[in-house]
Amino acid sequence: MSLQFLETILLMTLVTYGSRVLPFLLFKGRNVQGFARDFIELVPIALLAALVVPELVTPGGTIVLIHNPYLWAGVLTFIFARFVPNLFLGIIFGMSVFWGLDKLLM
Repeated sequence: MSLQFLETILLMTLVTYGSRVLPFLLFKGRNVQGFARDFIELVPIALLAALVVPELVTPGGTIVLIHNPYLWAGVLTFIFARFVPNLFLGIIFGMSVFWGLDKLLM
């Protein structure tokens, strides 16, 4: 294993671990209010959306809206989850809908 490879792994470990620990160290023992609290609460949601939405809309690298089981399963699962707040049932529903739509649309 090369030294550059080990340095890269070490640096990425520090960046990943540091980005998770730094907020805890900065705000330890403090009551965070206002913009900072809103920012801290909304960042995970924004990151998840940034990771998931492109995969739902462009599963093969191009934008597909009609014959796209990923998009329709995601939308239907979101609607289902709004009315049935059970994580297990939401996962089962989403997997079932995707399986059915995958067979139907592809």
